[in-house]
Parts: sequence; structure tokens; C-alpha cells
Amino acid sequence: MEINDFKFVDEIDWISFYASPSLGVRNRWVTYYTTKSQLIELTQALNAAFPREHYIIDGDVYDSNRRNLLSIGVSINIKKDLLHRDIKSIKPLSGNWTLVDQTESRYIYENQSYRVYVTKDPVNDGYIVVLARNNWLERLHL
Repeated sequence: MEINDFKFVDEIDWISFYASPSLGVRNRWVTYYTTKSQLIELTQALNAAFPREHYIIDGDVYDSNRRNLLSIGVSINIKKDLLHRDIKSIKPLSGNWTLVDQTESRYIYENQSYRVYVTKDPVNDGYIVVLARNNWLERLHL
């Protein structure tokens, strides 16, 4: 075999690596990287919309257990204080947000990129804020 023959075999290997959907390692890595980058983006958006200087946030941003085929979201817990005694007072501060749905225990805001769900937290006597992408898959989730 000549050197050119090995180059051809090497190219076939790379083509099969990229074309093969059954290769689990590659698919898991791509999924992990995509999910991780989405979580970082969502975390930055959540921190911008609900700054720590304005709300008493209990702990760090965490995964909201919404990771499924339809949506990925991040959450924070907000404690009640003198300015934020009811759910109406918990709203995103930065950006153009529109209230799209409300009940006694849940408010939903959206802008062009994201949806924010504010719900009462009965366990900790505060609020849970979830931020997810605003797309048609997210609307199917609820």
C-alpha cells in the first residue's frame, strides 16, 4: 500500500465518524456541549433579568429539572422581603417583558428570546423563577 492509500482510509474513517449516528461517544459529547452552552446562556439571561442587588436570591442558579426533549431551563429561588411580598412584585427587570399568563400562584412573562415562569414556593415561603427559551417547543411543554 502506498501513502495515498492510507490517506484515503483515514478520510473514510473521518467520514464514518461524522456520518454515523450510532456512534454514542460523539453524540453524547455534542449533546453535552450543546446543553452546557445553553445552560450558561440561560444563566446569564436569568442573572440579568433578576439581579441580586434587587432580589434576595436564595442560593445559586440551578438546573430546573426541565431538561427533556422539549425545553431546558434554569431556576433561582427568591425570598420574600419588604418589597416583594406578593407574586406580582416578582418580575424581570431588564429587557422588554410582557405578561402573557397569570394565575393566583403563577405568572408567565416572555420576550423575544425567553420565557420566565414565576411560581409560589410553598416549601420555603418564597418564589421559584424559571427561565427557558421562548420557542414553540416551550409552549408545548405546559
